[in-house]
This record gives sequence, structure tokens and C-alpha cells, in this order.
Amino acid sequence: MFTRSLLPLRARKRRAHYLFAAGLFGILGFHVGVWAVQLASLSAGLSLDPAALGTAITVAASAGLVTLLAGGALADRVGRRPVLVIGFTGAGIAFVLLALAGSFAALVPAVLLYGLSISFVDLGANTVGSAYEQAYAVTAMTGLHAWFSAGALTGAVGSAAALSSGVSYRDVYLALAAVMAAGLLATLRAAIPAPPVPPLPAGTSPGRRPPRPAGPRVWRIPVVLFAIALISVTFFGDGALESFLSTYLRTTLAGGVLLSGFGIASYHFASLLGRLTATGTLRRFGERRVVLAAGLLAAAGLLIAVTAAAAAAAIAGLLMVGFAIAPVVPTTLSLAGRSAPGRSGQAVATTTAAGYGAFIVSPLTIGLLAQATSLRLALALLVVTSLAIAGLATRWPTASVPPG
Repeated sequence: MFTRSLLPLRARKRRAHYLFAAGLFGILGFHVGVWAVQLASLSAGLSLDPAALGTAITVAASAGLVTLLAGGALADRVGRRPVLVIGFTGAGIAFVLLALAGSFAALVPAVLLYGLSISFVDLGANTVGSAYEQAYAVTAMTGLHAWFSAGALTGAVGSAAALSSGVSYRDVYLALAAVMAAGLLATLRAAIPAPPVPPLPAGTSPGRRPPRPAGPRVWRIPVVLFAIALISVTFFGDGALESFLSTYLRTTLAGGVLLSGFGIASYHFASLLGRLTATGTLRRFGERRVVLAAGLLAAAGLLIAVTAAAAAAAIAGLLMVGFAIAPVVPTTLSLAGRSAPGRSGQAVATTTAAGYGAFIVSPLTIGLLAQATSLRLALALLVVTSLAIAGLATRWPTASVPPG
């Protein structure tokens, strides 16, 4: 009887944990949708060429890499809440600075703070999601990333509508700062899931845990190394699309503000559909086959997008890319998290840090290629990276079984 009375309480606790995790991914995605649409307006407002824009984004990604290298251990030691508080606070200030920036010199410190801070939010969201999976022995990361896609879709549509109606891009950045403030308030009050504590080694006092879990450093675990490789390739493509898709649709294909915003929103809508259907697809076909198919379909979609003569045709290709690539990142992060019991925060952070490393290379590489040739030709490089995802998928660790 006592046990039965606890069931509603446990169910409410689990629902609260899930809703908080979903909210984190939703806010993170919302910011990404707004950020992608805003970049073309920011570039025009500050008269940035592709190389300068790529350099600014590289500064942000480099700063994020620094955060992630230390953030995983911090999340495991002091919990997810402090990591998120730091992230939301810094990101809110960074968006205010972006709204005020009037030159490239003023832009650099703003994107530096942005990179340092938003990676804390990214890390916090993914470690909370990984903790939820471990606490309740479920597969949830793909579903949580669907909230990210829904947020990105909302952010892209909302910012495109605002810009096309005459709202200044600076005011949009201020609105984004307000969203970060709302995330901070929610974090201060929310119930946050914690992963199960691994058992103490024999001979260890219960009142004192060992300074570091036994075993190799997380980046030396073979499954984590595999996840690092796959995330790096995937994030290279994500970074390029996030940085230059708005400019490609608006300038190269003469799509205009509203159509370019619609294209970015369509990409995230397709990603949302891909993640909503991914859980069942993963259970039926397995992670290896799904990620392999994702790489091949994304390559086909990108080929359509970079050879299109009009924005509408490019958007059709982007729909394929968004749907195909949707399960790759959450599935890979889930793989990394469950491969290091007791150190899931470090495993997820290390894997995500590798992705940020790809972000460092991606915008600068695409920007310099675009400057030397054309943006269309530079983005064609993503067809190759998508094929690399498919190639890596053939090496998916067969011994790793996701929670049921």
C-alpha cells in the first residue's frame, strides 16, 4: 500500500524532470533559429564579408570549446544547475552586447562572451538529458532534441517575421536576451534529474568518494572516441549551415528576408519530424542502420541544395537534410553518455567539445572558400562530410545497447 502511494509522486517527479529538460532544449533551439536568421542582417548591418563573418563565428566556437573542456567535470562535481546559471546569465549579457555592437571590433568581445556562455547552456541541456536517461533507464535524447528542433523552428519563423515587418535586428537580440533571463529563472526553481551514483569501490569509506572514478580518461574510451569522430563531422556541417544558410538563400539565390527565414524554419521543421519519428525507427532498424541512412540521405539533399537555381528548390533539398540528419547528434551523445557510467557529464562534454572544435574549423573554412570561389561551391563541401557520416556509421559499436 505504501509503495503504491509513492507511484503518483514518482510519476510527478519524473514528469517535472522531463519538462525541465525539454524546456532547456526548447530554449537552446529557439536561440539557434533566431541566431541563424539574424546572421545575414548582422553581416549587412556591420558590413562584414564572408571571411569576417566566419572569423567572428570561429571566435564564438573557440570560446565554447574552452568552456566545454572544463564544464563536464564541473557538471559532474557540483551539478547541472550551476552550469546552467552561468550559461544563461552570460548569454543574456552577450545578446545585449550584440544589440549594441556597431563595428567588427565591438562584435568580437560580444561573440566571445556568447561562445563561452551558450556552450554552458548546451552542455547543461545535454547532461540533464543524459542524466534523465540514466535515472529512469529510458531512451530520451532523440525526443528531447525534438524540442530543440521545435524551438529552432519557432525562433526562425518569429525572427524572420519580425525582421520582414521592419523590426531592427538589434531589437531581436534584446528579445533573445529576455528569453535567456526566463531560462535563468526557470533553472533557479526547477527540479533537476541526477544520474545514479555508481557503487563505491571496495574499501572506500561511504563518507568519502574517490577523487576520480576508476578507468581511463573518458576521451580514451573507444566508444567515446567513436562518438567524438562522428560528432565532429556532423557539427562541421551544422556549423556551416547555421553560419551561411541565411546568406546563401538571401543573397546567392536572391530569396529575400522572409523566404530565407522560411527556408531555415523548414530545415528545423524537417528536423523536428525526423526526431519525432526517430525513436521508433531506431528501435526497429537499430542505430547503425539509421545513422548510415541519415548520412546518405543528407548528402543527396545537400547536392540538391547547392546545385539549385532558385531558393525554393534549395529549400526542398534542405528538407531532406533536416529530416535525415535529425537523429545523428542525439543518438551519438546518448551513446557517449552511457559509455562512461559515473562520468556521463565528462563524456558528453568531451564529445560536445569535439563538435565545437569542428565549429571552429567550419565557419572559417567555408568563409575562406567562399571568398576564394563562391558560397555555393564552398557549401558543396558538406556533401562530402555527409558521406563521411555514412562511412563512420558502418563502424557503429555493436556492443553498445541503448536503454529500453
